[in-house]
Amino acid sequence: MNSVVIRTKRMKINYTLILIGLLLMAASLSVSAAEITLRVHHFLGEDSLPHTGFIEPWARRVEADSKGRIKVEVYPDMSLGGKTPELVDQVMEGTVDIVWTAAAYTPGRFPRSEVFALPLVHRGDPLATNQAIMESLDYLLYRDFEGVRPLLVHVQAGHALHLGGEPITRSEDFKGKTFRPAGRSVGVWTVEALGAQATKKRHPKLSKALKENALDGALMSFQLAGSMGVIDAVKSHTLLEEDVYFGTSLYLFLMNQARYESLPKDLRAVIDKNAGPELAKEAGRVWMEAENLAIAAARDRGNTINVLQGEEQEHVRTALGEVLKRWASEKEKQGLDGLRLIREARQIIGLQSKKVE
Repeated sequence: MNSVVIRTKRMKINYTLILIGLLLMAASLSVSAAEITLRVHHFLGEDSLPHTGFIEPWARRVEADSKGRIKVEVYPDMSLGGKTPELVDQVMEGTVDIVWTAAAYTPGRFPRSEVFALPLVHRGDPLATNQAIMESLDYLLYRDFEGVRPLLVHVQAGHALHLGGEPITRSEDFKGKTFRPAGRSVGVWTVEALGAQATKKRHPKLSKALKENALDGALMSFQLAGSMGVIDAVKSHTLLEEDVYFGTSLYLFLMNQARYESLPKDLRAVIDKNAGPELAKEAGRVWMEAENLAIAAARDRGNTINVLQGEEQEHVRTALGEVLKRWASEKEKQGLDGLRLIREARQIIGLQSKKVE
C-alpha cells in the first residue's frame, strides 16, 4: 500500500481518537458542572460563629447532597452590597437567593415570630425553642413569611447581663444603672422594666466602655460577649435563674420562594432535607456549645456568675411580666392576639423541652 495512503489513514484514526477524547471530556465536564448556583448573603464576618459554624457547613452539605448539581456561594459581611436591614428585601425581591439575618434589624417585620425571643417565653435552651418555632411555622407564624421560604428561624442561648462594676444579685441593684440593651423595642423595654436605663449611645468599643465604667452593663449572650471581648472586660454576670436568660435574639435563614419553586423536584428535596426540624437541632447545638465554651472562659478568668434567688427573682419576674403585657398590647394594635401568641409559644416550648430532656 502506498505510504502516503497509510499515513493519511493513521492521521484520520488519530483525529478520530482525539475527537472522541474531547467529546468524552466535554461530557464529563457537563456532568460534574453545577446546574444551579445559589447565593447566600449575610452581615457578619467570615470568622463569625454563624458563618463558620452554621452557614458554611450547610452550604457544603447541600452541595454534597445534590451530588454537585447545586453550587452554594456564601457572601459574608454584606459583600454583595446594601445595608444589613435590607437583607430581607434582597431575598424577597430575588436579588439574592438566601439570606441569614437577625430579626432585630427589621423591627415589626416578623411580628408573630418575635414572641419566641421574649423574656419569660424563651428560657435558655435554644434546641427546645428552635424546635418550637419550626413546629409552629405552618399554623401560628406562616403569615410572617409570605413571599419567602423559611429554611430556619432560630434563637441563640439568650441574653445574660454582663457587668463591669458592682455585681447584681438583688432586684434593687438594677436601679440607677445604665445598660446596653439587646436589640431595640423589647430590649429597651426589658432594661427599663428591670429599673435601669437603656443607653442611647452606640458604644462601638463596648468592652472598653464596660472596663472603664462608662457603661454599667450589657445584655447579650455569653457567646457574643466572648467574641466582642466583653467577658475579658467585666467582672461578673447575672442570670434570671440557673440557665434562664432575660430573653433572646431571633435569627432568620430565608430563601426566595420563587427561586425555590424554580428548582427541579429532586433538588427541592435536597433543600427540604437541609431545612426544618433537623436544621433547628443543629443550630441549637452550635449556639449552645459556643455559649457553654464562653461561660467556661468567664469562669476560668475568675468572673462571677450570679443567679437571682427567691423573692429577688420573683420581683424581677413580675417586672418582666410587664414587658409581655406591653408587647401584647402593641400586637393588639396591629390586629394580633399577643396574649394567645405568648400562651401558645410557652406551651410549645414546654413540650419541646420535655422531648429534649
